[in-house]
Amino acid sequence: MTIIWTISDQQSIKPISKNRINDFDKLAEEVQLVDLQPLMGFDFFQDIIQKPNTTWNKKLLDGGTYTYNSIDYVYSGLKFVLSYFLYARHIGQSNEFNTFSGMTEKIMTDSRTADLGIIKNRQNSVRKIANTHWEDCAKFIQANISEFPKSLINPLSPNNICCDRRYIRYL
Repeated sequence: MTIIWTISDQQSIKPISKNRINDFDKLAEEVQLVDLQPLMGFDFFQDIIQKPNTTWNKKLLDGGTYTYNSIDYVYSGLKFVLSYFLYARHIGQSNEFNTFSGMTEKIMTDSRTADLGIIKNRQNSVRKIANTHWEDCAKFIQANISEFPKSLINPLSPNNICCDRRYIRYL
């Protein structure tokens, strides 16, 4: 699967620990399939991953500014959404390592592993930030709906499948 943002994008937006950089591609693929695809719908998701460099898809990925009803808006772009979702996954897996003898947890003598409740709260907080960035992207899509015919937001696009419409609560 095409990964639509890079480790450099990730590290500049919401860095993960350097000892887990090798996990980026796998985590990124999981984020795209599990977190992004339900937000976008299957058709729109496929369009973005297959054609990330078309003019409007690139604008959606990179963020920027746009004007709607004579008001200028700023939005961060899908790369921010993806980076925050990946960071949330990273938090949950940061002390786990898959070894020849099974899953292990690194324990240092000068520190202790954070409680599961603390980790879950942090993950939820980071996911909330990701969803806020997504809402900004969705408003950009809505303002430029003619450029995104496969978007779930587009009322003329009823053929989207594999989507979770509960995320579209702002319309």
